[in-house]
Amino acid sequence: MGWAFTEEVAVYIHRVWPLLAADPVEHIVALTVIDRLRGGQRWSAEPLVLGWYQQGSVVSGAVLCTPPFELVLAVVPDGAVGELVTTLRARQIPVPGVNGDTDLVDSFVKRWIAATSGHAGARMHRQLYALGTLQPPTPLPAGGARLASSDDFALVLGWFVAFHHEIGGRGLGLERTVGTRIDQELVWLWHDPTGVVVSLAGRSPTVAGVAHLAPVYTPLRHRRCGYGAAITAACTQDALRRGAQHVALLTDLTNPVSNTLYQRLGYQPVRDRTIVQFASS
Repeated sequence: MGWAFTEEVAVYIHRVWPLLAADPVEHIVALTVIDRLRGGQRWSAEPLVLGWYQQGSVVSGAVLCTPPFELVLAVVPDGAVGELVTTLRARQIPVPGVNGDTDLVDSFVKRWIAATSGHAGARMHRQLYALGTLQPPTPLPAGGARLASSDDFALVLGWFVAFHHEIGGRGLGLERTVGTRIDQELVWLWHDPTGVVVSLAGRSPTVAGVAHLAPVYTPLRHRRCGYGAAITAACTQDALRRGAQHVALLTDLTNPVSNTLYQRLGYQPVRDRTIVQFASS
C-alpha cells in the first residue's frame, strides 16, 4: 500500500495511534498535535495533511502537517523517505518545511530539494528531554508557586507571546491555548515574596501517559534568580501528582543555559530534533 493520506482526523487516529503510543515520549510532538486536532483545534483553513505508511495490515509510518506549520516526520521506515517525497509531489501536497529527528529531516530535505526548485531556509535545532528522577532545586528562591487563574489571563497570554517570539515560533491560536490551559489548571506561576509573578511554566494535557511541558518563560529582568528552575520543578511535580507517567520537554539545542538547567532538574536528553523551513528559489 505504501503512503496514504487523509484529512479525516478520526481515520488518521485509528491508523497511527497504536504506533505512536508505543513510544509516547519519542512521539510526544505528534501525539500532542493529534490530541489538539481531536479536540477541534485548527491553525488555518488549509487542508490537513495526515499520512501513514502501511504494508499489508501493518502501519509502520506516520507524518502530519497542520498548515502553516511544518510536516512532522513522526515515523518514517528505513527506505521510505524517497517514496514519501515522491507521493507528496505526485499528490501536489505543499510542504512548508519539516520537523523531526535530525538525521531523518536531513534525508528528507536532501530528496525534497532534489525534486523541487526550492531550497532549505531557516533551520532550528531542538533537544527532546524526558524526566528521569526529578531533582528540585535547593534552596528554592524566595516566594512560591501557584496555579494561574482567569485573572492572570492577560499576563499569561503576554508571556506565551513573548516566549514564541523569543524562540522564533509562530504563536498561532494562543488565546485559545492559554484559556484552555488555565481552565484545565495546567499553567503554574512563581511569585516573589511581594506577590509579583516572575516566572511561568505550562504544559499540555497528558497524552498517552506523557505530559509535554511548555512553555517555560521568565522575563529578562527576572532571569538568573532561580525562578525558571523552581517553576519548572513545580509544574513537573504537579504533572506527576496528577498521573503522568513521563514528562517531556523540548529545548533550543543552541541555548546552553536552558539545557544545563533541565539536566540539573533530572531531565535526560532523548534525541536531537531539527526544524527546516523551505523557501522558493
